[in-house]
Amino acid sequence: MKLTPLDIRKQTFGKVFRGCDPEEVQAFLEMIAEEYEQLNRENIELREGEAGLQAEVDRFRTIERTLQETLHTAQQTAEDVRENARKEGRLIVKEAEILGNRAIEKARAKVHLIRTEMVDLENRRDFFVAKLKALVQAHSDFLSQLSFRERDGAKESGDEEVDAAEGGNGQMEAEDEQEALRKQPGVNE
Repeated sequence: MKLTPLDIRKQTFGKVFRGCDPEEVQAFLEMIAEEYEQLNRENIELREGEAGLQAEVDRFRTIERTLQETLHTAQQTAEDVRENARKEGRLIVKEAEILGNRAIEKARAKVHLIRTEMVDLENRRDFFVAKLKALVQAHSDFLSQLSFRERDGAKESGDEEVDAAEGGNGQMEAEDEQEALRKQPGVNE
């Protein structure tokens, strides 16, 4: 049976001879009832406070779980970001190596082309020099023949016509040589 402050106040005792003073008993019962009532109020307040505190503890536990999950997710995300950065770095390095190799190959091809052109130009120069030497030699020989004929002295008029014809032939030979040089590949290019 649950006792209330009202039960304590309304409690009556049987009368016996030489019993207790009823006023003292009533005052004591009143004091006990008030104390009991105060304890009940405190008990109710404490239970309400406990319920509020329990709700707050539950809320904090939920926040703690959420924070732990968030921390775990953040750590996982950070690790993923680091791994992606490593992969991207390796990819950038590989792309740079590929571009570098392409640039090197282009440079090598260009060097090869320039060397080929240099060899071709050297060959053309040598050919031109040889032809020029031949032309100079031909003109030198022609001039030598002219000088030799002038030293021989005066000749008969018929001989002069023959010499003029021969000189003309010599000039024709020089023109033929120049024409042949023009037709040679690489001389007039």
